[in-house]
Amino acid sequence: QTLVHDFKLPEENLDLKEVIVHSDAEDPAYAIIRKAIAKREYHLKQVKSFQASIYLKGVIRSNKMPDKFMGKDVKIKTIPGIDSNGKGVIYLCEEEAQYYANGKKDRTLIQSVRESGNPNGMGFAQFPSVVTFYENNVNLMESSSRGFISPVSENALFYYTYHLLGEFIENGHTVYKISVTPRRLYEPVFNGTVYIVDDEWAIHSIDMYLTKKSNLDFMDTLGIQQLFLPLPNGTWVAKNQRIYFSLNLFGFDVNGSIATIYNNQKVNEAIPDSIFNNKLLSSYDRLANKKDSMYWTATRPIPLQSDEQKNFSIRDSVLKIRQTERYRDSVRITRNLTKISTLLLGNSTWYSAKYKNTYSINPMLFPSSDFTENSMINYNTEEGLNLAPKIKWKHFIDTGKNLNAAIAVRYGFYNTHLNSLAKIDYTQADKNWRGRTWTVGVQGGKYVFQFNPEEPVAPVMNSISTYFWRENDMKIYERYEASAYAKRSYGNGLKWDFTASLQWREVMTTYTDYSLFHPASSFGFTPNIPGPLNNFQPFVNHNAALLHGSLSYQPGYMYVQYPDYLYGFSKLPVFTLSYDKGLPGIMNSKTDYDKWRFSIEDDMNLKLLGSLQYNISCGGFLNRTYVALPDLMHLYGNRGVGFASAYLHSFQFAQYYDWSNTEPFYTELHIEYGMLGLLSNKIPLLRQARWYFVGGTNSFYAGPHDYYYEAYIGIDNLGYKLARILRIDFVQSWDSRMGRNSGIRFGIKPAGSSATHNAPEKDSW
Repeated sequence: QTLVHDFKLPEENLDLKEVIVHSDAEDPAYAIIRKAIAKREYHLKQVKSFQASIYLKGVIRSNKMPDKFMGKDVKIKTIPGIDSNGKGVIYLCEEEAQYYANGKKDRTLIQSVRESGNPNGMGFAQFPSVVTFYENNVNLMESSSRGFISPVSENALFYYTYHLLGEFIENGHTVYKISVTPRRLYEPVFNGTVYIVDDEWAIHSIDMYLTKKSNLDFMDTLGIQQLFLPLPNGTWVAKNQRIYFSLNLFGFDVNGSIATIYNNQKVNEAIPDSIFNNKLLSSYDRLANKKDSMYWTATRPIPLQSDEQKNFSIRDSVLKIRQTERYRDSVRITRNLTKISTLLLGNSTWYSAKYKNTYSINPMLFPSSDFTENSMINYNTEEGLNLAPKIKWKHFIDTGKNLNAAIAVRYGFYNTHLNSLAKIDYTQADKNWRGRTWTVGVQGGKYVFQFNPEEPVAPVMNSISTYFWRENDMKIYERYEASAYAKRSYGNGLKWDFTASLQWREVMTTYTDYSLFHPASSFGFTPNIPGPLNNFQPFVNHNAALLHGSLSYQPGYMYVQYPDYLYGFSKLPVFTLSYDKGLPGIMNSKTDYDKWRFSIEDDMNLKLLGSLQYNISCGGFLNRTYVALPDLMHLYGNRGVGFASAYLHSFQFAQYYDWSNTEPFYTELHIEYGMLGLLSNKIPLLRQARWYFVGGTNSFYAGPHDYYYEAYIGIDNLGYKLARILRIDFVQSWDSRMGRNSGIRFGIKPAGSSATHNAPEKDSW
């Protein structure tokens, strides 16, 4: 049965009363806005608790897209429902939920969810909250680290100009329509219209948007529309909210929106304690994604548009095809086709039937794009030209259970040493709790390692500097090894790992001094044992029995309960304690030391003031009877040509081994302050470019005669639209040996990998 309802909406009639304009008079809107600002805090605190039923529809559409992107086909071949002109629905979902908020606590109970073409889709685990413009700082969809200034914030008059457009009567209330525009470009402010209710000075509705001239980080446009309704007790509550955006990048022209409707609103009514009796932010009904199309046809308050109906139909049909074994096998065969460019520059991966086994090998010439794999071909003064393939194998046993193995083979053509190292481990992940895993494994063989276990010198950069301008920064040794390790993550912020290892360490000598531009010169090359390390135990062939353990905890975990599993996360600092022990006498081991380290790491959002990141640590040796060179405390230094090392974990101008030590106590501080436009948006050229200032310091202190400091200031957010990943810094250093250095560092956010000092050594794989 089809029921037809015809609705006729009355026109909005705005009345603009007679206004006498004087040369020194202000627009009548200012008097209204001042009253709204005066009652901002009252309306903000008026709602102590809130309950509502929610319906959400999220949709992303394409207006245009290229035929190919990064060498791969798009449009029809990649995205079902996209026509030959690149138009169509890219993503579509709808959800129903119950929402509860009480002070700073909130909880979402998701009753049903449907994603087009994805029967396992979960949509939004946390709905976009009701954006309240009574807050001084407003952030739509976390679109900016700083947030944006509300047009009724306590300092709004410094940032906005207002113009009264008219007024109308609704249910006995006079509502003023006011235009809001920024006083200055490139400030974090909105454009649009706000409607204010007379006498109550509450927000009736709002239509605001942001553009690049508002310092919007990624999207071209981001906007919000809200409508509020009065409850009998005089409180105005949200009836609907729509957040929309547009983005044009690399030939893709897309726009989207998230429309939310609120019903059965209750304000300041008692909420059962059981709603907040655990750390769940949101939870799904066990059958949330099992509702059929008939259910949604009967319950959705917003009818689907014609292209949305078509999208559900097309994607359901495509899904049936993609779930067939024949289709999955054809995709696997296509993915297994190897290109020369991938072999040279990226990880090559192959899959067996039904994806039971995965094989991969490292690239030949350059590190992988994510820097997780070193190149296969390198050059250094100890091995000369060397070939170092690394082959990995992953075997799928059952859900959450995998067997992983890898072998690394290395041959030096000058020293003619053939080394090989292998490992195998078993990993089991709790299928009911994401992030809760444990791993046990063994590793053995012989391989080449840097004296600094964190391996700060990238082999490809050392190859270039050695071969072209005679700078061999990478200092290495060979070792036989037999290790056993175990790792455990509880999925609640608590992690630990433990490693027991027996090693036979061997000295490596220089076999070649050849360089392309200086083939016979004696200038430049340094011994394999750096000069500063001669102050410690001479490095000779020796055995080492080692134990390592670390414990890490991040408090404040909150959880989302999906139909089949639990997932947790936290925004609080991470605390890590590690301990290393050298055991003498075991298998003729010489090592005899006790070393500890404690660190705190965090990333703080200061909203309009920017962001503050820090990594603070301390540590030292409790016992240093025999500490071999690989067991010293080493700074993560950087002597590369112009490129920044890992921010917040390294020193940009510290020499690699100048500050190695066995001190009983030291401290290390890395702190960085990102202004995120706080200052640069006041400077004409910088604010158009949306470049941000950043500054910080890296400091090491082990005593009045043993310290190293460096400070830097730079420009961040260089690039274009989503590809704003570059930065440039000027660095100045000081140290206890009267040394000073300064220069430029070019970096990528994040620069390299987020190496930490807590592991006994960087994963050789």
